[in-house]
Amino acid sequence: MAAINQALVLALESNPKESYVVATETLLRLLDNIIREPQNAKYRTVRLENQSIKEKLLSAVGMKQLMLAIGFIEANGTLTVPSNVLLANLRKYREFIHERKELIKNPPKAAPTASITTNTNGGTVANTILPSGSSMMFLPAGSGTGTKQEERKELIDIKASRPFHARIEFPRVLQTSNTLLLQLELLSDQVMQYEDELLLVGGRSVIPIDELTARAKDKLIQWQRLLHGSANGEQEPSHEDLLLEELTAWFKADFFTWVNALPCLVCGNEKTQLVQSIVIDGVRVEVYKCCGQLRHFYRYNDVEKLLQTRKGRCGEWANCFTFLCRCLGYDARYVFSTGDHVWTEVWSDRRQRWIHVDPCENVLDAPLMYEHGWKKEITYVFGFACDDVQDVSWRYSSDHEAMMQRRNACTEKLLLEAIRKLRVKRRAGANCTQERLALLRRRTFDEGIQMLANAGRMPTPAEREGRSSGSLEWRLQRGEQQVNTRYMFIPTEEEVQAKQFNIRYSCALDCYERFLKGASNRVNEKITEKSKGWESRQFLSKNIFRKEEHDWKMVYLARTEGTDEATIEWNFDFSVQGLRVKQVELQFGQETYEGAKVELYYIKSDGSQSQSLSSLCECGKFTLQARLSGGTSWQHAQLFRQSKSAIDEYPFEMNIVLM
Repeated sequence: MAAINQALVLALESNPKESYVVATETLLRLLDNIIREPQNAKYRTVRLENQSIKEKLLSAVGMKQLMLAIGFIEANGTLTVPSNVLLANLRKYREFIHERKELIKNPPKAAPTASITTNTNGGTVANTILPSGSSMMFLPAGSGTGTKQEERKELIDIKASRPFHARIEFPRVLQTSNTLLLQLELLSDQVMQYEDELLLVGGRSVIPIDELTARAKDKLIQWQRLLHGSANGEQEPSHEDLLLEELTAWFKADFFTWVNALPCLVCGNEKTQLVQSIVIDGVRVEVYKCCGQLRHFYRYNDVEKLLQTRKGRCGEWANCFTFLCRCLGYDARYVFSTGDHVWTEVWSDRRQRWIHVDPCENVLDAPLMYEHGWKKEITYVFGFACDDVQDVSWRYSSDHEAMMQRRNACTEKLLLEAIRKLRVKRRAGANCTQERLALLRRRTFDEGIQMLANAGRMPTPAEREGRSSGSLEWRLQRGEQQVNTRYMFIPTEEEVQAKQFNIRYSCALDCYERFLKGASNRVNEKITEKSKGWESRQFLSKNIFRKEEHDWKMVYLARTEGTDEATIEWNFDFSVQGLRVKQVELQFGQETYEGAKVELYYIKSDGSQSQSLSSLCECGKFTLQARLSGGTSWQHAQLFRQSKSAIDEYPFEMNIVLM
């Protein structure tokens, strides 16, 4: 029996409440009649020109698409349910629609909190009541804690010119009941919210563009030095590509937050129970329960809201990140996979191709990682832009033959025709010039050749890595359990001039700080960079996670539960600027119990390794590796253990004088 299309049912709830209730109750009556008297032909057909049907039923946006998904067929001015449509499927739709309708008519009461929010018309309202558990963030990344007046001002600055549904509402061009094709049109319409000019202004205001541009410039200088005199023919990256790297790293480390579940405000439990998923004002809401209290997590599709909450899972991450790419003028696509993940693609003028970007992972240009690292079966992957729709599945699989055998949601001919119609729809709305149309056609042709050449390609080391975003338990459930994110420390211009490099990490804050020492060590020191997340500045790790002990109020890094050993590495390269280590100091906090071990190794670029810190002197490039093993339990080997309140202490600190 086919699964019901819950997305189309939920999409109805974007209509005004009164018209939504009238429409769904009318539909429920039609379904009840068919289920009660399945042999009565008159109950199976409705006339499109019937005044009552037009006003009460079909006036609701999305209703016709839902009826087609249920099994109605449009012909000769009627919508008819054929006799071969299973009653069991009608009952499933009937039950789900009834459940949603009752929740909309009689929403559960949530504990209110007073705040300031953006209303549905894009304006602001003081002291609006928000449901308990909704979260708002007002200040741009890097700002200090401001006053209530500052918070109010920042929220006013980030708004759209029109409500969300007005930004994504367009006439339908696909006359089909196919679930996949209907979803493509919904997603194609949804990305048009990024083109709101007022919202683009707000989006640009939250990006620390000067800081990111400076970092990109430093990287470009480093690349130029690295490639100077090189005979390998490698192409120098463009400033735009390097800026994209910095935007991705900033988005993950400083701007957006991953949410597995809402933690309990009473006991601190981070694995609260999801008790139900409801819809409030057209937004899907997850309800979590612990210690007798309910917390609500709003799953917004509206970028205007996401600029305020700045939290979610991959859907919210990719949605907001793709929008911020558009804010900086990139040609960007929102990429949807039927394998339950979404990400972004950005066009690179220098490379003349689309670049895969996963903001959840801080990974660029590793399209095969889902198939080879996450062990997912790639079936359908689509990219959606303001003037294009593309089937990009072949970029994300190297086994095209196996992938084609799985593609049975519709015929390839129907899919190609649907994509063609959606392209025409988007480009007509964008008023594309003849030059732009020619460019898009050329890109599509070249992209097709590039993707077909992907067949049989061997994955790179980065594409063999598992998932890092989300909790260990969440990844284990999805078979995406590895934690590997690469980062290399390379000195900036300031560090080269000062002939020093300093990095420290607070486990309590889960934050790295890169800084320059003043005249007397920490007196007049200058913090040059902050990076959120223990994995944000690691090079490679296996079986490591950050543990918070809510009862003892302690925090540390440890092996993941059920593993015998773990490793974590940090990589340093001063050789790009021709520098070497003159002097090095290291503080590396560790605790062991019951015979467990923490072993430190210093690995040089030639592969030799030592446990002596002095071996790094006169070294230009090296890796610091920690290995955790032994004990009778996973938590018996710990790194950087400290009190959660010790926010001014740094159990990991490395200070290097360069020459």
